[in-house]
Amino acid sequence: MKVMPWELDKLSEKTLEINFASQLNHHCGGNLLWFGLTQQQEAQAGYDIATRIGRGLFVVQMKASNHLLKTKERQFKVPHEQLENMLKLKPGGAPFPSRSVFYAFPVLGNTGDLAKNPHILRNTWLCDVADLKALKAPTTKSGLTRKDGCHYVNVSPGEAPLIPGAIGKAVFHSEPVTAKTQLGDSFAASIIDSSLGSGLLEVMTNNNFRDFWKLCELFHRKAFGVVLR
Repeated sequence: MKVMPWELDKLSEKTLEINFASQLNHHCGGNLLWFGLTQQQEAQAGYDIATRIGRGLFVVQMKASNHLLKTKERQFKVPHEQLENMLKLKPGGAPFPSRSVFYAFPVLGNTGDLAKNPHILRNTWLCDVADLKALKAPTTKSGLTRKDGCHYVNVSPGEAPLIPGAIGKAVFHSEPVTAKTQLGDSFAASIIDSSLGSGLLEVMTNNNFRDFWKLCELFHRKAFGVVLR
């Protein structure tokens, strides 16, 4: 079958972000509030909402990739400086809690993938940053530090449709370091379960906005906060 040119157009992080958010909200019964992390005023509002009326606060850093390897892994890029800062972060002096900050790795790379598999939430792997250990700066095959300062992250399974309830993995290079991943709909179920913790509210509820803003500044534009009411 002939593939039309528009079927190979890469999906932007923005497209993936807004549909992931919409589908996650639907999965959670429309009980989520969202806030962006790039404008201080917006983040202030999101922080206030979370600490005053929210039952949970989580941050998702969306990534996008149309690069499928011969191994059927999907390859993403993650900035070393950002990851290093997150791993060292101790909000308010408290340990960085698990199930709080996630990298999102959708296995839908282009418009053709999306047409066949429109459920982005179900076809996105989430990697808990707290599960990662410190990584050395990424290097090339010759051992030199990569100029772009990014780690290659190979995620598998890397093609849609993903099997409901499956567990995947994300391998961060150059060392490499492997972390388990969970599906977006499994993540949705876990944040609804209050017995599993309230994410960043565990360390932010009695903290001030300045510390929260310090956290927000670590993320790129396609990161967003999830507040469970």
